[in-house]
Amino acid sequence: MGSPQVFHHHPIMTCVWVATWALWIIPEIVVSRRRPENDAQKSDRGSKFVVVGSVFFGIYLGFIAADTVPSLFVGAHWKTVFALGIAVWLGGIVFRMYSIRILGRFFTPDVAIARDHRIVEQGPYRWLRHPSYLGGLLAQVGFGMTMTNWLAMLLPVCCLAAAYAYRIPIEEQALVRGLGPDYSDYMRRTWRLIPFIY
Repeated sequence: MGSPQVFHHHPIMTCVWVATWALWIIPEIVVSRRRPENDAQKSDRGSKFVVVGSVFFGIYLGFIAADTVPSLFVGAHWKTVFALGIAVWLGGIVFRMYSIRILGRFFTPDVAIARDHRIVEQGPYRWLRHPSYLGGLLAQVGFGMTMTNWLAMLLPVCCLAAAYAYRIPIEEQALVRGLGPDYSDYMRRTWRLIPFIY
């Protein structure tokens, strides 16, 4: 089977894939250009580069898996899997960008606490502390599904999940130091990524 089926003589589906890729990457490039304020408390410990690296490493592994393990091709229903993958991918993009917009200027690619930082509890932040990361994970799940290979579905999201497992404690420790008991209380009444689960 080789490389993902969508790239074999399916020009419309390939165009849909490329357009979705662009809708994913371009906003991320824009967001990545944000910088913390000069007086912000920076506590990133390299987590930004870990996250960015994990995204591209996961994508690379997804393509490699689809190309080298054709026995794990999803089979006759690959077009359905692909379409669902596009939907999940777009849903993750929209949810991530919505979450970033709600957080406003307090969102930066680096872990940094602004001098006037405050807890945001609007939108998904009412229940989740890191909804933009959930959106990122959903986007990786969707991307993996478009590879139409079972192994390629798992590798991208697992890479990003490992990176977030490193970044989230760093971020939460910085927020507790910067915002004190208020953030500790917020942590007790919210979930990190998935309501009622985690």
